[in-house]
Amino acid sequence: MYLDFTAAQKELRQEIRDYYRTLFTPELQRAYDAERLQMGGPVFRQIVAQLGADRWLGLGWPEEYGGRNMTALEQFIFWDETWRARAPLPVISVNTIGPTIMQFGSAAQKEELLPKILRGELFFGVGYTEPEAGTDLASLTTRAELDGDHWVINGSKIFTTHAHDADYIWLAARTDPERAKHKGISMFLVPTDAEGFSCTPIYTVGYERTNATYYDNVCIPKENLVGELNGGWRLLTSQLNHERIALATPGPADRVLHEVWSWAATLRGPDGRAMIEQRWVQHNLARARAGLEALKVLNWRSAWSLTNGTPRMEEASAVKVFGSEFFVECYRLLLEIAGRSGTELTGEPGCLFGGLLEHAYRSATTLTFGGGVNEVQRDIIATVGLSLPRSRR
Repeated sequence: MYLDFTAAQKELRQEIRDYYRTLFTPELQRAYDAERLQMGGPVFRQIVAQLGADRWLGLGWPEEYGGRNMTALEQFIFWDETWRARAPLPVISVNTIGPTIMQFGSAAQKEELLPKILRGELFFGVGYTEPEAGTDLASLTTRAELDGDHWVINGSKIFTTHAHDADYIWLAARTDPERAKHKGISMFLVPTDAEGFSCTPIYTVGYERTNATYYDNVCIPKENLVGELNGGWRLLTSQLNHERIALATPGPADRVLHEVWSWAATLRGPDGRAMIEQRWVQHNLARARAGLEALKVLNWRSAWSLTNGTPRMEEASAVKVFGSEFFVECYRLLLEIAGRSGTELTGEPGCLFGGLLEHAYRSATTLTFGGGVNEVQRDIIATVGLSLPRSRR
């Protein structure tokens, strides 16, 4: 069976590629590259606002919320091409929290927040993981207690990416310690300018910034509860399932593979033969290409499931596990071809591909635990997808 996009979808993909070539002038590219690792900032916001003004952010949103009502497949094409172009994409706001608010938010929350997200004006950090609650997220201890017309929040989170530049933290907090741990959690919108909120930076091996966040008697309006009281686990898993698909789009690896492939085809040795004519080079390129094609099929299947209204948790987890681990292997194979110059940092003498491959390899490991550690994703695949019994350890 041969699988491919339709003619209209291919046309959309080319339109998006052409759009980014026009958008990223040399000046804008330099400004964004200088800011990229900070995971936010004025240039990030400028570009996202332009994407909103040009109606790209709402590609897959329903018309009733201002979107263009395309399917999840077209939405995936946009994600993929945006990552391929190395452009900023507010995945958390547009592709995970926005749809969750559509499904679970109040009428007032929808009216206030969704138009701002669509215009590229509103940004979120996700406050889930804690120092003692990562793999077992349901064990979180950050508390939210109702005091009159306000919730008072105390606790801390870790790996809250974008928190330093976000308008809100999408926060999971315990509201009923007497209930089973999955059933006593609620979701809140915490403004980052609230008194008692603070954050400090954490830098990953890929040099990207994430954060630790702190909540010291943070007081927020009662209306900032999203969904039902003590019903936060459902919202949390819904948001993560959307996020896991977006994390494993093949566009960035496709671009790096193309760069290395083209370089190996033009580099010639003393005998005049191109590097790509060597068997081991062909073998590495073939392994990378085969994995990339498999990842594309997995992504298409998940997008198809979303389009048909049957999103599956185990599929999202499978895409995330395969994609994140494939990226590490793919970039390793390509670094073997590029050799020492492929490991040079951006700006250093002899650096290949503008440092793209070197940075991609260092950053790839983070995805194996970002958005849900892969060991837990395998448990989800086993129990939900394969109906295997849970361990009684």
